[in-house]
Amino acid sequence: EPDNRFVIMNSGDEMTVKFSNSDILTLQKGWVRDYLLYSDGWLKDGDMNTARGQTVAPLPFHALEAYPYGPEQKTLDEGAYREYLMQYNTRRVTGDVFREKLSVPPSNN
Repeated sequence: EPDNRFVIMNSGDEMTVKFSNSDILTLQKGWVRDYLLYSDGWLKDGDMNTARGQTVAPLPFHALEAYPYGPEQKTLDEGAYREYLMQYNTRRVTGDVFREKLSVPPSNN
C-alpha cells in the first residue's frame, strides 16, 4: 500500500537501493539474475511555466484529485507523515548557482 513518502531528487542526484539477499537461492553456474525496480512517483520540473515550479511543495499524494490542489482537497496531515516531512525533506535548493553560472563570462583557456 502506498505510503506517500517519496524521495525528492534534484538534477544530478543519485539514489542507491540496498536490500538483503540472504533469502535468495544461489544461482546455478553460468546463470545471472536480473532485478526490476518498479518506481511510483511524480516528476515536476523547475520551468517557470510549471505550476509552482520553483518549489516541491505542495507535494503530490496518491489520493490527489488535481494538481496543484486547492483548500478543498483533503491533504495528508497525520503525525507519521508530518514526521517524515520534518526528518527527510529538509534540503533547500535555490536557483542561485544556476543563475551565477549563466552570468560568468566564458574563459579564454
